Amino acid sequence: MELTRIGEAAGQRQTPEDLHRREDSKAANNMVTPQEAKERGIPWRVAPPEPQVCQFCGQPIQPQGIVLQNMVFLWRPNVRCACEKAVAYWQEYDRKQAEEKARKEDEERRRAMQSRIDRLLGNSGIKKRFQQRTFPNFRTDTPGRQKNYRVAKEYADNFAYHKAKGDGLYIEGTNGTGKTHLAAAIALQLIGEGIPVICKTSSDLLLDVKKAFDNEGVTEAQVLDAYKKVDLLIIDDLGKEQCSDWSMSTLYSILNDRYEDMKPTIVTTNYNTDGLINALTPKGFDNTKIVAIISRLRETSTVMTMAWEDCRGK
Repeated sequence: MELTRIGEAAGQRQTPEDLHRREDSKAANNMVTPQEAKERGIPWRVAPPEPQVCQFCGQPIQPQGIVLQNMVFLWRPNVRCACEKAVAYWQEYDRKQAEEKARKEDEERRRAMQSRIDRLLGNSGIKKRFQQRTFPNFRTDTPGRQKNYRVAKEYADNFAYHKAKGDGLYIEGTNGTGKTHLAAAIALQLIGEGIPVICKTSSDLLLDVKKAFDNEGVTEAQVLDAYKKVDLLIIDDLGKEQCSDWSMSTLYSILNDRYEDMKPTIVTTNYNTDGLINALTPKGFDNTKIVAIISRLRETSTVMTMAWEDCRGK
């Protein structure tokens, strides 16, 4: 049975918001049927409308009057019967309305996040060279490439599931093996679906934060917040940035917040674990924060190893 919009059975179109307002009024004011008003001696300004008839059981459904200052101020048609079929019908209707409301709110949140990214960072960060790195043109001519393609494509196709769990991808391997290609392909697919994504090298990420120091319209906190809260953050070439105490602390702040908020992150790196720890730790500094970053990234990610001959230019 097609779900009728609220109020259609009463000959008028009411939105779910009308229903909510009616229910809010019922909670805030005394609602009565015509019979209840008579029994309590409550007068009304205008006569009540005729009862509606339940489309399921055929019984009359009495209108509801809003009582203000001991008088029925307004009558509202009541289209919801208490019979079993009507209750089941309206429960399903309310469920679908709630789903639609949640969907629209999520779309609005995504648009607001993307607008914020564009305002603070200019765009999602995928440079022109990588805007053609899609799933269809990724080479799958070896078992290793096929395996990693399947992992990346499954992640993109089921991002809502992985996002809810806070799952990311940790893509490690040698130069020219397609790590950035797969990361960009994920980003491009999700951006095409309207999902906010930031995809930048770690060097560019840190540069964005530094630029905020000299930008009167954008603060460091705003840029950091965008990186911390975006639906998916992709950090390419982690470990190539110039390491310093500031860069170490900045990366830790972003990635630790995302870890605690269960926000998914994808990283690509040319280093193994020990090599990445050494690359990210400034000389003479304790590596505790870096060890924690890498440990948490690997803990919440599917680890993909792409170590084979450099195929760029072939």
